[in-house]
Amino acid sequence: MIVYFDTSAIIPLIIGEPSSVKCTRLWNDADRSVSVRLLYPEARSALGKAHRLSRISAQQLSAAVDDLDEILKGVDHIEITADLVRLAGELAHHYGLRGYDAVHLAAVSSIASPEVVLATGDSDLAHATRSLGISLAFTS
Repeated sequence: MIVYFDTSAIIPLIIGEPSSVKCTRLWNDADRSVSVRLLYPEARSALGKAHRLSRISAQQLSAAVDDLDEILKGVDHIEITADLVRLAGELAHHYGLRGYDAVHLAAVSSIASPEVVLATGDSDLAHATRSLGISLAFTS
């Protein structure tokens, strides 16, 4: 099984959340983990927000960034290309997605096959994924 992880399915691997067990199981069961290169700044933003909201301390933030760096060593990255960006724009328009979610959808659709599963906690992205016939692991 190839699991495409969006940011909402990576953060629970680092910070304890209700979906952490499910995301960890997906991570461990994946033969291959994939995401778009945009995952890194989006995950750093989420970790920074967790710190600003006092969900994690400065020390925990530092450890979380280290954990993110380690996790990303096990992720095959899909690069951002002009074609991917154009497709993301079309998907954002068609499905009413936020920009980052549209990029994730474009990226997973670029590798879509029966063995690919998108792991996400975002309901809008999950709905669009189902509409495209891509297998889904909804983590929320």
